[in-house]
Amino acid sequence: MSTNQPRQTKAERREARRLKAKELREASARRERRNKIARRSFVGAAGASVVGGLGYLFYLGVDAKKKPKDKKTSTKFPAPNEGLATAKANQEGIPKQVLSDASWTYGEGPTLDTVAAAAPILDIYFDYSCSHCAQFEGIHTQEINQLLSGKKITLALHPAKILEQEWTSVVMNAMGVVLDEAPAQSLSFHGAAFEILSQVIQTKSQKNMTVEGLVAAATKVNVPKEVSAKFKAAIDSDKYGKWVNLSNEAFSARDLQSTPTVFFKGEKVDLTKLGTPTSLTELVAAATPTAQPTQQATAQPTPQQG
Repeated sequence: MSTNQPRQTKAERREARRLKAKELREASARRERRNKIARRSFVGAAGASVVGGLGYLFYLGVDAKKKPKDKKTSTKFPAPNEGLATAKANQEGIPKQVLSDASWTYGEGPTLDTVAAAAPILDIYFDYSCSHCAQFEGIHTQEINQLLSGKKITLALHPAKILEQEWTSVVMNAMGVVLDEAPAQSLSFHGAAFEILSQVIQTKSQKNMTVEGLVAAATKVNVPKEVSAKFKAAIDSDKYGKWVNLSNEAFSARDLQSTPTVFFKGEKVDLTKLGTPTSLTELVAAATPTAQPTQQATAQPTPQQG
């Protein structure tokens, strides 16, 4: 049966085969990238067993050879005792509410990009592949939410990919979508992402360490489905890769070495003192000046002249 289609030339057939092979390679690369998520992340997550008590919460995450020689920070990366970064990152590939040091804040409950007036700053540096960070979150999430609801602190979250696990990039790309498009659920999704890691540690099963697992976690904390539906495209394209790089720059510029690292009012906190679900509250209370009782007047009223 004859057709009206002209017969392809040898060069055209060769080009068609080349394009088809390229498509197959790219599809294979995407599949391999997703498969790597579980394999590589398990080394940094479940492979580091969590022993009871926060005495084991310290995880060395940066090779000493990689430390920057110049320990000076900049306006872009202010030292923890210098307060919050004052400007937005304002770059494509970084969520719009993220500050110039890759962090983001809550000060009025779970409302993104807010600051509690006159309240001390609680800085938390973490890696989404860090098992000890997941333990810290499990202990303190409810407490932090209560402190935020009472406007007792401003929470500054500082991500980093110091363990060099692909899972961190995966979560940060999903988080970038949530920060940009579902900010009201961003703090809850942050906790839900760590809950996946906690489950991996407890069950030794990696089945939820996937894009689908993140979508399910997002659904549980009321991230709209039309938002979580964008996770896969963001992850496949590494949409927020520039944010991941910026977070590592800020971590290195501050000469930090481990996650989690916690600062309160600009001073590094000994993690062994944060082992209970009320220890942050006690830390905040100890730093809050108590009101002084007003002195009652003791003078008697002047008698009236008749």
